[in-house]
Amino acid sequence: MKFTGETKLFAGIIGVTVALVAGAIVLFSKPAQTLARQDVLGVQTQMKGDTNAKVFLVEFSDFQCPACKAAKPVVDAIVAQYKDKLVFGYRHFPLDQHPFAMKAAQAAEAAGQQGKFWEMYDLLFDNQEKFSDSLFPDLAKQLNLNMDEFTKAFEDNAIKQKIEADRAYGTQIGVNATPTFYLNGQKLNLTTFDDLKKAVEEATK
Repeated sequence: MKFTGETKLFAGIIGVTVALVAGAIVLFSKPAQTLARQDVLGVQTQMKGDTNAKVFLVEFSDFQCPACKAAKPVVDAIVAQYKDKLVFGYRHFPLDQHPFAMKAAQAAEAAGQQGKFWEMYDLLFDNQEKFSDSLFPDLAKQLNLNMDEFTKAFEDNAIKQKIEADRAYGTQIGVNATPTFYLNGQKLNLTTFDDLKKAVEEATK
């Protein structure tokens, strides 16, 4: 059988297409990468639960993100139920479209320097719709924080760099939305928050 130039070209295109499809199948059939505990938890991450637990859940979150606020009651319930079997780490991923997300993260970390990260975490989500420049010091006063120390920490470059480091790491591992959860180093693809409950329940058996 004699092949014309067009036939050879067509056959070549078919061959390349088949190769690309086969490569894609192999690529997407590979199991998701499992991240090392020390990497995904981080060294300065705020944590709750048993820090020695084998099961670790990490959330990349934004205090001004409505979906993160919706997830919070579920996360709180999980941490309370499995506090002896799990460690939960909160990592910052302030989204650019949320004008107060970065400042809210700074407020949380500044409160954390006085041992009140989780108390500020609760207040920030409770007051998400009221975010403003004047709100963050008001919340700090509600927590009876030393205001001079809070203000200094809020503006501290070290805190800003910590938040940016969380965001940079999240971007590096493929976080592109909030909230994003990693359970034992595996990214969870959730349809509902019930999926998160089920995943943690299975991991803690």
